[in-house]
Amino acid sequence: MTAPGGMGERRAGYTPSLVSGTHRFLHFQCIQMRQCHPDAMFHGKAPMSPEATAPVRKFRLLTDTLIHAMRSGAMKPGDRLPSVRALCRIHQLSTSTVRRVLEDLEAAGLIEAQPRRGYFVLEPRMPSPSPSASRPQKVAVAPLALRLFDALRDSHVAPFGSPFIEPAWLDLDRVNYHLRQAARRFSPERGLRDLPPGSDALRQQIARRALHQGVTLDWEETVITCGAMEALNLALRAVARPGDVIAVESPTFYGLLHAIENNGMQALEIRTDPARGIDLDELDAAIPRHNVAACLLMPSLQNPLGFVMREADKQRLIDILERHRIPLIEDDAYRELAFSDVPYRPVKHYDRSGRVLYCSTFSKAFSPGPRIGWLAAGRYYRETLLLKLMGTLATPIPNQMAVASYLQHEKPDRRLAQLRRRLSGQLARLADEVERHFPPGTRVSRPAGGYVLWAALPDNVDTLAAYDATIADGMSYVPGTIFSPSGRFGHCLRLNGGFDFDRDALARLARLGRRLTTG
Repeated sequence: MTAPGGMGERRAGYTPSLVSGTHRFLHFQCIQMRQCHPDAMFHGKAPMSPEATAPVRKFRLLTDTLIHAMRSGAMKPGDRLPSVRALCRIHQLSTSTVRRVLEDLEAAGLIEAQPRRGYFVLEPRMPSPSPSASRPQKVAVAPLALRLFDALRDSHVAPFGSPFIEPAWLDLDRVNYHLRQAARRFSPERGLRDLPPGSDALRQQIARRALHQGVTLDWEETVITCGAMEALNLALRAVARPGDVIAVESPTFYGLLHAIENNGMQALEIRTDPARGIDLDELDAAIPRHNVAACLLMPSLQNPLGFVMREADKQRLIDILERHRIPLIEDDAYRELAFSDVPYRPVKHYDRSGRVLYCSTFSKAFSPGPRIGWLAAGRYYRETLLLKLMGTLATPIPNQMAVASYLQHEKPDRRLAQLRRRLSGQLARLADEVERHFPPGTRVSRPAGGYVLWAALPDNVDTLAAYDATIADGMSYVPGTIFSPSGRFGHCLRLNGGFDFDRDALARLARLGRRLTTG
């Protein structure tokens, strides 16, 4: 469907002499992209002569500008695009060229034309919800996980498969300062005082920061752990036994599957919508059918999909757990990296009976070095404390002292706000590159925070088959099969957007796209 050329030019309260916010953004983007080196618009392709490519460049410039505006959030679903006439004026293009750009975007499912109203931004095409699982599965993700981590050790490999943010983007200097100060202040008496459950000062700082974000934690029922993975393993051992069935999202973070594997348990995949989260009706039915012992979920900023469950759905999840009298282990590792200015509430906020074991970490947004995580275990506090004492005994005391001091004396919120904006822009750019270079029909997630992007390719693509050749080409990624105990996401992959993409890294990403397209 094609919209009339001049519609949307005037509306109530519109002043022709002023430039609207969207017009201004598009005009700015146009100027910025014209100032780029010509090669940048073709992402590594050899430039053609200016005379031969001027129409092509202008066509591609407008296409890229509109896609970037939608990806960056400058134009949101439901927003009306500038009229054909306005786009012609801003970009100095002919009507036929602008119409062709808009028709291509409509064919791609990014916009739609509404008769006598104009073009409007559509909701993004997300990866389809996962299919249902018929039965619990044993988990065996460790061998592939080892291969993934081997690639991280090679500094010549573009780290699209890394689980970490670029270190230079974190507050490492200030964290290291507090680590040095803690090492000077450490004493044997302090070492005894901060044995499990951990440093009182640190647990109080964690509870205080959570309260400012709308989360109430009982610091006296919080156990300090060696990172979030120890917290998750302690929580699993506190509520389940080897052979028990644990309900998980599908896809889910392979670290959670590894924890289930490590403890000899089984995973039951529950269908998960990329925008809304786990299918609560299916979960409700699966709990008695498969004798589920516990749920292990990431309801907020889920890895790899990036969604945040709606508040009403979080409340309903609690109702389901209460009715079936089973616990939830909530992994909230990315909460400091949410793009929204309004903090979301974890499921723990709605917990009425202490059945939610809430796990988080200092590593993702501050610094991975100290390996500080925590577990607010509710009614399972005593069990987790005993398991901690019988396992690693204690989290390194100077590290606890340093993080407590950092949280008390530093003001990280401004830096975190800058980091969130940077990550949002990085993921938007990464999504643009994937949609440009990957096989037709590829769909990408729209993360609400964090730094990873999930891409679902056509069903006939095998992302694991291309892995070794891609590593040899100097780039890593995470094949989708590792996010499922049944290996059902072989046509998907996860990419890290938390580092600076140079031209070489983007060229390797483009080559991966061609490799996946041609097989």
